[in-house]
Amino acid sequence: MHQTMLAAVAFAFLSLPGLARPAPDDNKVTVLTEGYVRPIEGREFVPGKSADGARKVAGTVVLVQGKDTTLVADPGMVTDRQVILDTLKKQGVSPEQVTHVFISHHHPDHTVNIALFPNAEVVDFWGRYRGDLWQDHPDGYEVAPGIEVLRTPGHTDEDASLVVKTADGTYVLTHLWWFPDMTPVQDPLASSQSDLDKHREKILGIADWIIPGHGKMFKNPQKQ
Repeated sequence: MHQTMLAAVAFAFLSLPGLARPAPDDNKVTVLTEGYVRPIEGREFVPGKSADGARKVAGTVVLVQGKDTTLVADPGMVTDRQVILDTLKKQGVSPEQVTHVFISHHHPDHTVNIALFPNAEVVDFWGRYRGDLWQDHPDGYEVAPGIEVLRTPGHTDEDASLVVKTADGTYVLTHLWWFPDMTPVQDPLASSQSDLDKHREKILGIADWIIPGHGKMFKNPQKQ
């Protein structure tokens, strides 16, 4: 009886609103490809600024694994789509086993290879999609335990960040920053620089590790 009462009290305590729960031990984050944006000499670097602009672009593609979840984030532009498949295979995952695809925003360099994963539910900033079913979801939507979608507009109005809690800390995949040196400070494509700055501060208060849109993962400088 005593143990039963203790268990009941513990459950009630952990159920209090806003109380942090232990990080899901099953969650794991693996960077499959490190992205980049590279200028081409003599061509316009920023998209849409001239008729003959061109640049080399690849997105950072990430694998998130949980107890019952296999998620690929931002399967966008790479030199060849086989790069994504090969790196996924090294992790022992087939395209058919992927349960979810998360996209941080709707730019093609982060979305063009979504169809590699035929059984996946696609999740973006405001909805989830499978077959012909489009279901809305709120800000803070939990894809799986410890895997959460936060709306973080700024780079575009449709931006979201994926927050993954693990036993090793909290990882955030986001396009609030392009590169691991946290540049460009002023995003040349920003739909709202003020929104971008506001959400950067929010993520810096959450993340232990940040995975930017076009580069390798880096430690949150405010937590070093």
